[in-house]
Amino acid sequence: MLASLGLCLLSGLTKAHTFVYVANYNNSTIGVYAEQDHGRLTLQQAIRTPGGPESVVADKRGFVVTADSLAHAVSAYRVNPANGRLTRAAVRLEGPRSNPFSVTASPSGRFLYVANSGDSTVGIYHLHSGPGTLARAGRVHEQPGAKPYAVALTPNGRYAYVANYGNATIGMFQRKPGHAALTSLGVFHEPPGDGPYGLSVGPDGRFLYVADFRANVLLVLSIGPHGRLTLKDRVIEPYDHHPDSLVIDPSGRYLFVANTSANDISVFHIDQASGRISHVGRVPTGSYPFSLTLDRAARFVFAVNFGSSTISRYRLDRHRGTLRAIGTTHEPSYADPYGIAALTIRAPAAPPTPKISGNPPVSVGGQKPRAP
Repeated sequence: MLASLGLCLLSGLTKAHTFVYVANYNNSTIGVYAEQDHGRLTLQQAIRTPGGPESVVADKRGFVVTADSLAHAVSAYRVNPANGRLTRAAVRLEGPRSNPFSVTASPSGRFLYVANSGDSTVGIYHLHSGPGTLARAGRVHEQPGAKPYAVALTPNGRYAYVANYGNATIGMFQRKPGHAALTSLGVFHEPPGDGPYGLSVGPDGRFLYVADFRANVLLVLSIGPHGRLTLKDRVIEPYDHHPDSLVIDPSGRYLFVANTSANDISVFHIDQASGRISHVGRVPTGSYPFSLTLDRAARFVFAVNFGSSTISRYRLDRHRGTLRAIGTTHEPSYADPYGIAALTIRAPAAPPTPKISGNPPVSVGGQKPRAP
């Protein structure tokens, strides 16, 4: 089933463009790149943001959204499907001390969930695809000092989870598909000091994977029939690796983890029955990798390196889960990229070739034939 799905994705994307968007914290821009053959990235645009974007998400309906920490804002941009370039559509302020750290889209792309590390809230927005406006749709208050860093939703949209870095908890929420509101199911308590940072839900919606930055630990949490979490596995990374961002390939078989202080990516195999993970290997990155993304067809993995202002590019072997380095793309000096997202858009259909009926025009007296 999964193998055939992968083949369908690949065949369906033969006439498509993949664009990569990089949130540059220090120079307050979004770097827009077109993915060329063999995973090469070509700069299309650098567009200004309100200030200090730490996270970027690419919505399949043709929008890119950033969490702008320094400006305490959320910004939406419309994507040009021909070249990936962005036009700003809307900006909404979250609050004077909100410090938005990350933004996550619902499975449909209609709703956005913003983890505000400054005031321990999750802002909720409705993204209207027509005008590209952002309408506030609610707010969730976590415990004081919780410092939410990430939000993850299950593929069916029924459950949402919030990584609270400040108090080592994960907020559990229920959500009605098609609705924005979140209803609390309580909190999952990690060991004190673990510091949950990055979250990712497997494509089958059975397990939540957590990168604990402070404790150098990866957690595998089972998602119960009512959305509540139970500990399934706890894997200790080497000391001072500080795992932050993690992504899962579409098949659900491999987990990739960016280790900020180790300057590398850990690759894990996911057991499909139990959700447990086993180490496959590591690949080096640039300095301080903060975020990872995959293209939709799972051909390439991209990592942004905050310390070296670069993008590390890898080709993914979907059968073995291994990554092969294929090059480095340099951002402007001191851009300090923090977040990255990929978006694949079908190329606009070519206009039909007009049919010519009857005999073709012929040249008369050396003149060119006239178009019919």
